[in-house]
Amino acid sequence: MITDRHRSANVLPAVLQMAVRGGARWIRVREPDLELSAYASLCHLLIRAVDDARVTWSVRPSAYLLLRSAWPELRLGVHLTSHDAPWRAGDHDILLGRSVHVDDGVHAGPDERSATIVTRNAAPPAGRDEQLDYQLLAPVFRTACKPDAQPTGVAAITRFVRASDTPVIALGGVTPHNVADCLMAGASGIAVCGGVMESDTPENMAAAYLRKLANFADKQ
Repeated sequence: MITDRHRSANVLPAVLQMAVRGGARWIRVREPDLELSAYASLCHLLIRAVDDARVTWSVRPSAYLLLRSAWPELRLGVHLTSHDAPWRAGDHDILLGRSVHVDDGVHAGPDERSATIVTRNAAPPAGRDEQLDYQLLAPVFRTACKPDAQPTGVAAITRFVRASDTPVIALGGVTPHNVADCLMAGASGIAVCGGVMESDTPENMAAAYLRKLANFADKQ
């Protein structure tokens, strides 16, 4: 799941605690409007609040070493944006991914700083990071946080999967009802922000998404 404290129905630490109780095990701390010091402080707060060794945390590359030194045993990964250079740190065991945002030129805003901009019919960016563990493709469906963005549809998932060996994670308007559509198109998983952040029952919502993932796996 991906954080957005501005869309959170409750205080962010409480939402994450509930989501983890519902089964969430991977959290990307996004919060692009925060400066590094505030961002790192928020990460410390959230990690202490969740206090679960099973959770993997994906953070900005600029915050990784700060957090790693403070939390040496933490499952800690790096999520790259379009402004980030390829990861060259010596830690090769981390979970490493990059955003791929699909845009028709319809909208542009501050959120685009955290995404790679390509056209809907373009091939995935190749050769940027040879060791990526995943690429985050968005928006797959229409999403309330970016109402002017044209969704890629699940066909884009299939194009990216065919063009790259890097697993695709689907983001943007993903609900429990369309999880299976993303997976059938070739996504290795799904990422959720508003579906959990805006819910009055984050624990139940996280569990609902995980049930859909488990049901799909059981049918394969």
